[in-house]
Amino acid sequence: MDERLCLLALRLVPGIGPKRITALLDRYGSAQEAWRARGTWDEVPGIGTALAAAARRVDERLVETHWHRLAAMGARVVTSGDADYPPGLHQVPSPPPVLFVKGALPPAAQPSLAIVGTRRASPYGLRTARTLGRDLAAVGVAVISGLARGVDTAAHRGALDGQGTTVAVLGSGLDVVYPPENRDLMEEIAVNGALVTEYPLGTQPQPGHFPARNRIIVGLAQGVVLVEGSRRSGAMRTVAIATDCGREVMAVPGDADRWGSDGPNHLVREGAALVRHAVDVLDTMGWAAMFPAMEIAAGCDPEQVPGLQDVTARLLVALQASATLTIDELAAMVEAPVGTIVGALIGLELAGRVIRLPGGRFSLPR
Repeated sequence: MDERLCLLALRLVPGIGPKRITALLDRYGSAQEAWRARGTWDEVPGIGTALAAAARRVDERLVETHWHRLAAMGARVVTSGDADYPPGLHQVPSPPPVLFVKGALPPAAQPSLAIVGTRRASPYGLRTARTLGRDLAAVGVAVISGLARGVDTAAHRGALDGQGTTVAVLGSGLDVVYPPENRDLMEEIAVNGALVTEYPLGTQPQPGHFPARNRIIVGLAQGVVLVEGSRRSGAMRTVAIATDCGREVMAVPGDADRWGSDGPNHLVREGAALVRHAVDVLDTMGWAAMFPAMEIAAGCDPEQVPGLQDVTARLLVALQASATLTIDELAAMVEAPVGTIVGALIGLELAGRVIRLPGGRFSLPR
């Protein structure tokens, strides 16, 4: 077997995870040599006789069957030595040597942001996460989250609303739907982004998998926004990893007496950037001038995005005719997709040509 198949073989051994794979690679120099020498694994610190015996029960046929099952479902193996291995993962604790991916990973040059929070989100948290996901995806930011109930699901759905890219990091195998109600969402994400996991096919979600997958969420993102969650929540552990890895940490403020606002409000008090909407994220991350939609709205070269200048002009005409309008109202009047409307509106907002009002409404400056 070649190096990539041998890495897959190592990952298929029960009890062998990233730390132990790294120990084996350090000891033997390559996955191929480690696999050939699995009869001597009991000599490697941290491996022992039980894991060495488990390795001997994983044969070449099992490895190749797993490989073909992945291919049959449109998925693939990405190893730490591959060109499309996300570079940010090298900065997290115990980088996963093997990823299982279904869909297209965002290019390294594409801005990416993790939106995280509690599974028990309030209506405010769900609405905010979905709006952030939609608006950021509409202007070209890849939205990263964990497919859990609550904030994660809302962020992914928002990114799809914005016709953009979203990546879901799973705590199970690619063939295990969790939570079960997100089956259709998983399929949509695989088409409009990627499903990513470090767990082989058939792996069921376990409590310990989710804290581990949080480091992958951080590794795929350049910044993290906490929408809701207590200071003891799993989302706050994601924030802690992000801080240790030098990622920008942002938070959505909330009511002082709501338990889910405890984590974000604490972060803001400690100096995290406050996020009300997508423009705050773009400003904080320094992304405000990176997207053609914003350049056109500010009066730059319209040829970069054919048709967008016309949408921008029609938005301004619609806002001149009405006092205030929501995004859905503007989309109906301008007869353009919501994702296009959002991108143009954010550009106009950054250029100071429209203002955002409470309740998600927009108007011209007075």
